[in-house]
Amino acid sequence: MLRPLPPPSYIDPDVFKRSVLATESHRNHLVTFLNSVFNEAIVGRMVHDYYIGTSKHWEGSTVFWQLDRYGHVHGGKIMQYNPTNGKRVKEPFNHITWVHTAMGLTDYNLKQCLFGEHLLRDYPDMTVAVVESEKTAIIASGVFGDCITVACGGCGNLTNALCKPLRGRDVVLFPDN
Repeated sequence: MLRPLPPPSYIDPDVFKRSVLATESHRNHLVTFLNSVFNEAIVGRMVHDYYIGTSKHWEGSTVFWQLDRYGHVHGGKIMQYNPTNGKRVKEPFNHITWVHTAMGLTDYNLKQCLFGEHLLRDYPDMTVAVVESEKTAIIASGVFGDCITVACGGCGNLTNALCKPLRGRDVVLFPDN
């Protein structure tokens, strides 16, 4: 007999809000890089639309919050970037983790959703561009004004369950390779 899957866990909304507000007052390395490529108004829209967060886990690290269509915060991927070239910091180790891991939440049931999925409810008639990385989704949003850009977090994550919110939408896939 199959056991039912446990329900997804969600991040406390206060943790999410503090992280997003910290982006306005703390140095976020990804935002620093984006400001070198785009004007301040576009970067401000990116930070606002995608709820780019800042974590204390590593100095200047970025939190990519995954909010579903209903506003539930499924998780936050913490990554550190070089503020000059915008590349991920991989030395002396790959600087990537999850908020629930950094907080020590051991019984957390992460059920990922599309990064940027929360934007689908606000723009029901727009074409959706699906890319692999969260950083690519944010940058593409500054270039493609005629569609919503979401990220699956890697081509291996592009599952039927993850794509369910895209049903009935015009969708264009932009794989890395």
